[in-house]
Amino acid sequence: MPYKLHEHTADIRLEATGESLAGLFSETMKAMNAVSCPGFSSEMVERRVEVSSPDILLLLVDFLNEIVFLGQVHHEAYEELQTVAVTETHFRGVVKGRKITGMEEEIKAVTLHEASVRQTEKGTWLANLVLDI
Repeated sequence: MPYKLHEHTADIRLEATGESLAGLFSETMKAMNAVSCPGFSSEMVERRVEVSSPDILLLLVDFLNEIVFLGQVHHEAYEELQTVAVTETHFRGVVKGRKITGMEEEIKAVTLHEASVRQTEKGTWLANLVLDI
């Protein structure tokens, strides 16, 4: 499992790794599903996502908050990420998922509190984030 969930006071801390930036974005999105435990319906959905930010940390947080927003507005959860383009300041891609019937835990936001993103010596990417639930 390329991510770990840790208890945090009134929040959940997650750690995710990816072989690439695209992989890191995908794994953090999957980790959010592991936290929220959505009840999926059979109706498939697809949404385009494009986010720009001044650096990689803000880009990842902004991307994940966009996923939270889209999911809340459309009553959906996203299981697959198709990255079209990703740099340290811009993400463009498509999320695929399904309509949901509810979720066990609602994620309000991905915060900047104690957040970090870095590339390891091996070239993989590591993110530590706190989810406000």
